[in-house]
Parts: sequence; structure tokens; C-alpha cells
Amino acid sequence: MLAKLEDGSIKYAPKKIVVDGTTIYNPTDKMLKQQGYKEVQSTIAPEVRTKTQMAVSNWVDSGEYITQEWSLKNIQPDAYEAITKMQRDAVIAQVKESDDKTLGIAISALYEPWEAGNYIAGDVRTDPDDGYPYECITPHDGVSNPDWTIKNRTLWKPWHSRSAEYELPWVQPTGAHDMYKSGEYMIWTDGTVKKCIQDTNFSPEEYSQVWENV
Repeated sequence: MLAKLEDGSIKYAPKKIVVDGTTIYNPTDKMLKQQGYKEVQSTIAPEVRTKTQMAVSNWVDSGEYITQEWSLKNIQPDAYEAITKMQRDAVIAQVKESDDKTLGIAISALYEPWEAGNYIAGDVRTDPDDGYPYECITPHDGVSNPDWTIKNRTLWKPWHSRSAEYELPWVQPTGAHDMYKSGEYMIWTDGTVKKCIQDTNFSPEEYSQVWENV
């Protein structure tokens, strides 16, 4: 393959050239070299080991050949994207450290929808059917066990809000890990909003004394 450099850009040999006013189709390499075209020497791009760099190709006229050279250059990060990610990570970390999951419910759109996969305790996903967030409480492999979905209450627990603005529908607790605690709200099956006034695993029908209407 023959080429030459024009203004720093590589230009490959054409299928026709004009010699002494005559158009020559499919010129020979000898004719093309007389026009300034040279053999091209391409090289393999270097391995890029980080996400902050990229391999950049550059062509140089080394005299006998048009040679490809490579260099590693730093990628200029997207400042807005970087700041947004930092803010997102900070908020999610704040939710993780707090017993009050109201903020987590408010930003539930930031969490990924559940899909079959391997999960560890503390992972948070949203139910694809209703969009509500759930927290993994038992490490498990949902790929090898297709019945182990986000709807399995021994694997995933719902979050409860301490604000009536972000209350979620009632979910029957299965133990101490997902009981309703004093100050948390929920939407009862009849559509009314109720506030828990004492830690409980019981519903308003089972033990009405620990619930009050909002």
C-alpha cells in the first residue's frame, strides 16, 4: 500500500493519476512513487491499561516510508459527568449509612432495576413491576436459582419512609429485619396512610393500637 502526507494527513494512492496531461488508470507502484507516494508501515497500537488514556495514531514521513507512530494521551474527563457521579455516590452513601430510608425512596430512580444476578447484602435494586426499592439481606445467586427474585422476602427487604410524603404500600414483615419501626409510614390496603407508633410486625387489622391514621 502506498500513500503520502498532505498537511499532516495521510493520503492513500489513487486509482488514477495524470502524467504529462494523460490520465493513467491503475498506475504502477513505480509511477506512483514518482508522484511522491511511499510504502506505508503500520504498527500495532499500544495497550491502554487505564480508562483515563487513549492511544492516538500519528503518521510521519520517515524518508523511505510513511510510518505510523502511536502515543498515549490523557482523556479529558467530562466535568459535569464527574461531578454528577460524585454527587450521586455521596447521596447513595448517605442513604446506606442511615436507618431512615426516606431519602433512598425519594431517589429510587438512581438505583438499577432488579435482574437475575449475584447479589450481596446491602445491594439495592428496584422492583421492575412497581419501581419500589428493596435491599438485599442475604447473599445469593439469582442466575442459578430463577425463583430467587426481588419478590422473595427472605432475600430482599422493602424500605420504609419516615415521611408521609414518601410512604409506600404495606408489605407484611417477615422478621425483625423488616418490621415497621416507630415513626415510619405506610399505605394500608384500603388506601389510607398510617403511621407506626411502636415497632411492630403486625398489621393494623392484627394490632391496631400501634398504628394511627394520618
